[in-house]
Amino acid sequence: MKKFVFRLETLLNHRRNIEERERIKFSRIRSELLAELNHLEMLEAKQAETRSELASEESGKCDEREISCFCRFLDRLSREMAVSRERVTRLEQELEAQKQIMIEASRDKKMIENLRLKKQKEFLVSLERQEQKSVDELVVTRFALKQ
Repeated sequence: MKKFVFRLETLLNHRRNIEERERIKFSRIRSELLAELNHLEMLEAKQAETRSELASEESGKCDEREISCFCRFLDRLSREMAVSRERVTRLEQELEAQKQIMIEASRDKKMIENLRLKKQKEFLVSLERQEQKSVDELVVTRFALKQ
């Protein structure tokens, strides 16, 4: 019995590898984005905590140096948050671009897989026809021998 052979099997494997690489890149960018969002959240929490501490210090007796330190720390947090927001925006754009690349790679792979399935079905139909033809020949031969 003949074995099914798909001539584009190497291309299919190549497309599968490309899709897997793109999925890995997508996962990496997504994890970087989640980490940066967590970092931004932590900075916002620190800023809120520092503002509340500053408000409580201002209501009590506090010297100017201490207040100045709080203000410098808040300024630094604001700069870090701005940098983090920019990075989040950039990562979101990268993620969207990578998502489109991954979808395209998946579409290319799926197209070859569908072609493979179609060829495999054609092969199976052809194989069934040959088997039916062989069975028919056997039946005709047996019938002829009985006569």
